Amino acid sequence: MKKLVLQFIFGFIILPASLAGTLYYLNENGFFNIAKVEVILENPPRGQEQFLKPLVDNLEASLVKYKGISLWNIKLKKISRKVSELNWVDGLNIKRSWPSTLSVRVRPHEVKLLYMGKNGKLLPIIKDGTFLDEVEAKQAPDVALLDGEAFLKKSSLRQKAVEVMEQIPAEGSFSRKTISEVRYDNKEGFWMTLIKTGVQVKMGEDQVALKAARVSQVVEYLDSRQFDARVIDANLSKKVLVRLRKDP
Repeated sequence: MKKLVLQFIFGFIILPASLAGTLYYLNENGFFNIAKVEVILENPPRGQEQFLKPLVDNLEASLVKYKGISLWNIKLKKISRKVSELNWVDGLNIKRSWPSTLSVRVRPHEVKLLYMGKNGKLLPIIKDGTFLDEVEAKQAPDVALLDGEAFLKKSSLRQKAVEVMEQIPAEGSFSRKTISEVRYDNKEGFWMTLIKTGVQVKMGEDQVALKAARVSQVVEYLDSRQFDARVIDANLSKKVLVRLRKDP
């Protein structure tokens, strides 16, 4: 019985107290002070590394002030709240990586479209139509450009443009990669300009995926026959109309 009591005292009192004392001593002597702050991107959008790098660098620079603070004493909720306020951050997870690293895992927003401001700088647009901070052209992701003041004034129209583009394939003869500009007309809906040929494609606003498939077939046919198209009108119920450059 006496042996059991001694084991109990050692296991539940002496050992935990010794461990706590050791941790306290190490903490007081800076063993758990933050020596490294790392920012890790989770599932970064493909092809947008150049856009994200300065944002990550700025975030890392803003977190340097936490170096030298004990991991035990750091307020993770406060840091999380500050990082979450960055408009390019879609989600994050902050954790202590013992003994001396603060790890910040960030899921960035994907830039869907761009809008050119009056100063020549580009405004990235995310899924819900929100503008991010303006960037220089050399930093901007390789996505289509919205053309028209209506996009500047209406976030709902920007969001609609994103939804329309999402229905167009990522790759192919008519795809998000082959579109340079997107315009909007109140009567005719969305128009797209092709990068390679400058052909104007009228898409309207509905059944975009179906129309995109038709346009893709038409573009392939025109390329194979070397026809010089000016306009492709896909905003029709069952067909696609092509106007050649020599047409009136």
